[in-house]
Order: sequence, then structure tokens, then C-alpha cells
Amino acid sequence: MALRRTLILARLNLLENARKQVFHVLVLGTVVVIFSSTLLSFFTLGVQVKVLKDLCLASIMLSAGMIAIALGCGSIPTDVENKTIYPILARPLRRWEYVMGKYLGTLITTIASVAVMTLAFSALLFRYQHHVDTFMFTAIGFVLLESAVLAGITVLLSTFATPVAAAVVSFLVFVLGTVKIGYLATLLNANDNGTVKVIGKFLYHLIPNLECFNFKDALVHGVQTPTSYLLLVAAYGVLYAAFTVGLACAIFARREL
Repeated sequence: MALRRTLILARLNLLENARKQVFHVLVLGTVVVIFSSTLLSFFTLGVQVKVLKDLCLASIMLSAGMIAIALGCGSIPTDVENKTIYPILARPLRRWEYVMGKYLGTLITTIASVAVMTLAFSALLFRYQHHVDTFMFTAIGFVLLESAVLAGITVLLSTFATPVAAAVVSFLVFVLGTVKIGYLATLLNANDNGTVKVIGKFLYHLIPNLECFNFKDALVHGVQTPTSYLLLVAAYGVLYAAFTVGLACAIFARREL
């Protein structure tokens, strides 16, 4: 019964998200960028395909992350502000089921949008190289896993923060998590202030490593990725997402409405 109630709420949240303009703008904008990559015809065919893969996958990653943040940041606060949450919770629905429904609704909407973008990406690849790389679907799968992590963080923040604050902090996590290994680690090692270093290391380990979900270079250059590494990254993503959603459920269960 709990699963059924959660899925019903997720479906309602999906329908609500599908009506939001930000969802349509991001999906439409990304599809336009994907098809606009055909304008790079001044490259030779081999180089053009590599640029196409690079540009398209980067666009899908950015758009998926933005959709997860944009939809997740307002799902719970909007219900609280509009007081629509009271008739929902008056039903035989636990608070953790409500949070899970909102999270799943956001995630399913993101998956649907990425599916549309992937279809456009696949069509272009097939046009230029007459086949679609099977690894592309693996790369897209990890884009979705990254979105699941971002959605979990955003829903967690939305249980106690305003939509604007949740969106801003989630976007900062998105940016910092992407440059965590290449930039933040170097910046921390170069800092000699003890207090700043301790706080910085705490935040460094708290922020998810989103770059590990990026398999763009492997797709572009045809690099073989070990299965053990893929499984390790998948486990990391699932556990991080589960932790954030579980924490969101615990916080919202104790919140006074």
C-alpha cells in the first residue's frame, strides 16, 4: 500500500511538472542545441562526429541537472505555501511517502526529458555514422544517476529552505561537484590557513563528486571503461541519492507545518 500511495503521488507530481514552463524551455532548448550541432559541417566527418558527441552529451548533462534542480526545489515548499499539503497529509499518507513521491515525480520527469534528448542525439549519430554507439546509453544512464543525486540534494534542501535558496545551493553543489577533483582539490592543497583547510576539507568530502558520472571523453574517444569502475560509480551514486532522500524524509517528518 505504501508503494502504491507513493507512486500515485509521483504520478501527480509528474503531471504537475509537465505543465511547468521551465521544463519545456530546457528540453526544447537542449533539442535545438543538439540539432544545431549539424552546423559544424566545416570539420572533416571524423572530427565532426567527435565534436557532435562532445557537444550533445555535455548539453544533455547540463540540461538534466538543471531540470532536476528546477523541478525539485519548489515541489515541497509550493505545497506548504499554498497550504495544499494539508489535505494531502490528511489522507492515510505518511510524510516519508509524500517526500518519496515528490522525489520520484521529479526523477521520472527528468528521465522523460532525457529520453527525448537521447532520441534526438541518437538520430544525429545514426545520420552521420550509420550506427549508434552502445556505450552512449551507458553514458546517458550515468547522466540520469547524476540527476538522481542532484534531485535528492534539491529535495533535501526543499524540506527546510525556500525554493530560491534550495535552487541556489543546489546549483552551487552542481558546479562545485563538477570541478571538485580538478579545481577544488588543488585550491585546498594550496591554502595554508588551518581553519579554512579543515572547513574546506569537510565541504570537499560532503559535496558529491559529480565528475565521476561524466563519461563524455570515453564516448568521444572510444575509451574502454572497466566494468568494475562502472559498478563502483553506480554504487556511489545510488548510495548518495538514497542518503539524501532518507535524510529529507527524516527532516520533513519532524517539521512543524
